[in-house]
Amino acid sequence: MRPARNRIIAKTAQPREFLRKLDKIAGDLNVLLFLFVIGLATLDFTFLVTQKVVDHLPPATRIVHDYSKPTSLGNPPDHQNN
Repeated sequence: MRPARNRIIAKTAQPREFLRKLDKIAGDLNVLLFLFVIGLATLDFTFLVTQKVVDHLPPATRIVHDYSKPTSLGNPPDHQNN
């Protein structure tokens, strides 16, 4: 009779052990998710601050390269006729 009783105790201990392991995994996952939330909140705050700073900056001067031939200075040295 003794071995049968041990099997019953072992079978009832398995779900408890499984739930204990599951609870530990869930606790570790909660810490990971919390760190993820803090990271996203920091990123959101950084974006908000950056948008406010960019809105208060003076407008930048746009630089455009002009590749047209100069008329008053003549041809550039590479295109001189010999």
